[in-house]
Amino acid sequence: MQKNSQKPVLVPTVYSARVVLWSIALVALFGALLWVYYAWSALAQAREKLGEPVQAVVEMPLFKVRLPLGWEAYSKDGNALAVFRKKGQDIPILFLLAETDPGFPYHALDVNPAIVLHLVEEDILAEHLDGIPEELPIKVIGSEQLTVRPGVTAVRMLFDIAGHDGEALVFYAGDIRYVLWGLWKDGDKESAADIHGFFRRMFEDFDLPERREYIDRPVVDSGKLTSKMNADMLRQVQREMALWRLFAARAEAEPDAALLPALQHYREGLRLLSSIRQERVALSSDDFKLYQRLLEERREDVDEWFVVLDKAVAMRDWDRARRQARWIMSHATLTGERADVRRAADILATKIPPEDDGNAGK
Repeated sequence: MQKNSQKPVLVPTVYSARVVLWSIALVALFGALLWVYYAWSALAQAREKLGEPVQAVVEMPLFKVRLPLGWEAYSKDGNALAVFRKKGQDIPILFLLAETDPGFPYHALDVNPAIVLHLVEEDILAEHLDGIPEELPIKVIGSEQLTVRPGVTAVRMLFDIAGHDGEALVFYAGDIRYVLWGLWKDGDKESAADIHGFFRRMFEDFDLPERREYIDRPVVDSGKLTSKMNADMLRQVQREMALWRLFAARAEAEPDAALLPALQHYREGLRLLSSIRQERVALSSDDFKLYQRLLEERREDVDEWFVVLDKAVAMRDWDRARRQARWIMSHATLTGERADVRRAADILATKIPPEDDGNAGK
């Protein structure tokens, strides 16, 4: 008896077809609901992001700054940046100005409130802000010193004018002077918090270009200088300038022995003059012109040190490269040559293999 190998054919009934159709419909409905849920979630997240204030980054020729959250507008003019909390309103305002001058590297930071006030007042009146009349004086509330970044000291001042409060910051970096201030109406606590926070976060939110320093910049209060302090300082200046002329005369014939001490003595003389705010006359003298020429010779010498180092690295002469890098690090001792020390140290750490201590393979 032969077996029937054909599979039975199932004839769908109306009931079974209806079950299949409902299953398909339910799956489709579930998928549609799931798609709507995810789409709604994405839209809600997008709306939340659109509502979040954006911290703008503005790049200027002499600085880069991250603006306070939620501030809506800014305008640029050369090296001046004005930032406004609300579009179409002059105040609250943050104003940031950078100026260059060949004499700035040799200026002291004067923390005398009258000097700081003069710098800030000039800028505020030049902006012609709504509600700030030109005839009303600015009143200083208080001032202090703070560190903007390692090696850069600033003077911070609080002031008020015509029903407005303000905060200012003045500091130098090489040949750049920065004058920053903020202004808000009395009682505007949110704007006050934004501006206070901006000045407290200067180290994080304000990026400065690399600029060489030429003296250890003094921090002085010119309002407290006395005639005795001036006389004492001028005696020290005379001693340094005498040594400067002695070594400068020798620098032509014996640059290896006399060039560096000549520069060091002249800079010390300028630093002392700066500490009594009398460096300006020296900066226009023949001695200063000679100093600049000798300083250029020093820069050429340092550049030549790196030519030797780069050649040793290119030739893979690692012993010579190590010696040269370490020699630069120990001889780049002039103020402002810390960048050269860092450059040599970076080459030593990243481009030159470490010395074999003789234990390899043991």
